[in-house]
Amino acid sequence: MLVGLPGFHVLAVTETLAGGLRVVVESPAEPVGCGRCGVLASSHGRRDVVLVDAPCFGRPVILVWRKRTWRCPDSDCPASGFTEQDDRLARPRALLTVRACWWAIGQLRREHASVAGLARTLGTTWRTVWRSIRPLLAGMAADEARFAGVTSLGVDEHVWHHVSTKPETEGGRGPKELTGMVDLTRDQHGRVRARLLDLVPGRSGKVYADWLTARGDAFRDRV
Repeated sequence: MLVGLPGFHVLAVTETLAGGLRVVVESPAEPVGCGRCGVLASSHGRRDVVLVDAPCFGRPVILVWRKRTWRCPDSDCPASGFTEQDDRLARPRALLTVRACWWAIGQLRREHASVAGLARTLGTTWRTVWRSIRPLLAGMAADEARFAGVTSLGVDEHVWHHVSTKPETEGGRGPKELTGMVDLTRDQHGRVRARLLDLVPGRSGKVYADWLTARGDAFRDRV
């Protein structure tokens, strides 16, 4: 119940020296076939993988996943050994659990949190949080399903900051000026619930025109 994933159970919950929680979880031992050749694999024990989880009761949480490991008994198989993976809990080589990533994104979107503040709450570093959530944010930004059904569009210029810095990719603060597009479509009761659709660098008519061009004729014709 604590993990919220079928097939996982909690072995122990202890308090860390820093006052956080350490939760140890594992999946039950079950027969597993080699992913390359299908031969029934032999168990090779477990190894602990330490992950940052979403906070619990206002305290940071470390999740220790006791991953199962196997060896393929077929000497001709190229997969000599392999380790348990479950993308519901954490992606391969992840530092944060999937739950922690989406919790952090929710705080950014709805609670005006900063990445630095999230890092403090999670008990980890800015770089760990940003590297973990950035691919998910990029995937959301690339998903144009959010533009479906938009019939009324608002646009606003925004000065993000006034300091000339390096680009964000080089450790700077990113673009100084942005243009934001907002969904102002009315619902069946005639109410508007403004929803941010996109933010693009720059403050000019060309920036807005290029964004509209990229959305395609179908989008422009219905707005």
